[in-house]
Amino acid sequence: MKLRYVFLLSLVLSFLIFGNGLFGDFVFDDVTVIENRGDLKDSGNFLNLFVSPYHQNLAKTGLFRPLTMATYAINHYAGGSAVGFHAVNIIIHALNSFLVFWLISFLFIPNEAARARSVPLLRTGFKNKFLSWATFLLFLFHPIHTEAVTSLVGRAELLAFFWSLTTVYFFVKKDLLLSSLSFLLALLSKEVALMVWPIIFYINWALLKNKFSSLVRKIAVLAWPIGLYSLLRYKALGGYFFGDVYTTLVENPLKFASFGERILTAFRVLGLYLEKLIWPVHLSADYSYNTIPLVHSWSDGGALLGIGFFVFLIGLLFFKKTRPTALGFGSLVFLAPYLMISNLVKPVGTIMGERLMYFPSLGLVILLAWLLERLLNSKKKTVYLALALILAFFSARTIIRNKDWRDAKTLFTATVQESPRSLITRTALAAVYIKADEWGEAKEQLDIAQGIYKDNSHLQNILGIMADHEGDYALAESRYQKSLELNPDAIIPHINLAELYLKTSRMAEAGASFKKVIDFYPVTEYVIRYAYIQIALKNPDEAIGLINYYFEDILRQEPDLSALVGTAYFVKGDYKQAAVFLRRALELGNTAPEVKQMLELAEKN
Repeated sequence: MKLRYVFLLSLVLSFLIFGNGLFGDFVFDDVTVIENRGDLKDSGNFLNLFVSPYHQNLAKTGLFRPLTMATYAINHYAGGSAVGFHAVNIIIHALNSFLVFWLISFLFIPNEAARARSVPLLRTGFKNKFLSWATFLLFLFHPIHTEAVTSLVGRAELLAFFWSLTTVYFFVKKDLLLSSLSFLLALLSKEVALMVWPIIFYINWALLKNKFSSLVRKIAVLAWPIGLYSLLRYKALGGYFFGDVYTTLVENPLKFASFGERILTAFRVLGLYLEKLIWPVHLSADYSYNTIPLVHSWSDGGALLGIGFFVFLIGLLFFKKTRPTALGFGSLVFLAPYLMISNLVKPVGTIMGERLMYFPSLGLVILLAWLLERLLNSKKKTVYLALALILAFFSARTIIRNKDWRDAKTLFTATVQESPRSLITRTALAAVYIKADEWGEAKEQLDIAQGIYKDNSHLQNILGIMADHEGDYALAESRYQKSLELNPDAIIPHINLAELYLKTSRMAEAGASFKKVIDFYPVTEYVIRYAYIQIALKNPDEAIGLINYYFEDILRQEPDLSALVGTAYFVKGDYKQAAVFLRRALELGNTAPEVKQMLELAEKN
């Protein structure tokens, strides 16, 4: 079958398997990372994304993924609908699965002449090799990929995988310029792309049998993308370029554990990944504290499973007979990216996440496909039946799992079933219930969350909302303040405090809270509300200066902004300027009776 048909098949199958997630909402991390990001919606800010942290104004997270952010921005420019974001993710997954087919076909064609002919990717067809097809289909269908594909923040995994395999393709094709450019794009997608170096080295040394000295010179060409990436990363993160990744006990307890506890628990997590790769039934969107308790003993069964699997892969990679085979390659493809997110080398931002398995899963899929291929000669019908049953099971599980990601309620309800001890999940579900005005159910979740761990900023903020609803304003204020004490960079508690202060007629304190919000996150709504508070506090010049600073270019085209500035000039006593802006507001369609009344008074003065 020619490669263009393989790609079309990949595209069709990807939409068949993941298509029921197309109409899902922005959920979980999608909301803060993508949906509510003003910097992604402003086309004038596009180039600045390449020197900005992944999390807006939060360099301390140590994350820098500008290409991923740029694709989100383009989605916003194209309408911003969640459907568009989902469609792009599915298309990238189809491309990735197609590249998997090419990679396995190229590397494991039986003879050198056939391999040499197969290098021109878009011009040459391949034999219907079982290993290539089995790996391709198992990778495309695997349910553990649901989080990477259907969760929109999973795009970082998808793009890093795509550009990494593109780097490999151009390298073996001996186009070092395009290979290095692809490597740069992979790095700009996600940091895990650094593992391309050992994979390229292995392919060229162990599989293609290139000379070591020649290979080192060629791989050195990939150094300049790291240099450019490092410059951009330093510009974005400053002093956090090399620092430990910022995380909390709730997100990754391993960072705060002893060395022994971290290693043992990390191996237990590896055992959990293996379980979910082989039997992907109990999938969860969250594994934060206290879903996976720390392991204290070397006799723990889960840790021993992880250690055994790790040693097994190391053996396949270094054993002379398996090293230059699909077994050795599959082991490396699992280990190289996995070690970067494993918490074994150093703590990362999270203890476990299924989307992090997107690249490593290819390694295990290769091992499974190899096993089926070994049985093919003696048990052909059984092997094809087994593969068909596995694919049917995978497709059913993926389609079912996609439904969990439809909206926040379906996601967190499903996640609570799989991770009942997760603080983040309990708190998130409480927030969902509050939004639906189901306060009793929210209180039940918050009571459970407090029993897991109290000193969490988000939990304290939600408890503040609950106290506010119950009319206990003093308790609500203390909860919001506690939330900010636990996380000074949190924005929502400042907004909630401002609303509480307005409700209790504490205008100056409300203004101070809104000021902290707009200093960090200058959303139009909060800039306007802060400006009106300044007018109420008899500080019209502050309001005028603020609006001119943020909205000078559009001030005379927006009726509400014109009305605000006109009101500020009116309070200031500059009736001539007030009349100019108030009249403009009415011409633009503002219908507020107060604006008309102020204009009449201004014109009389």
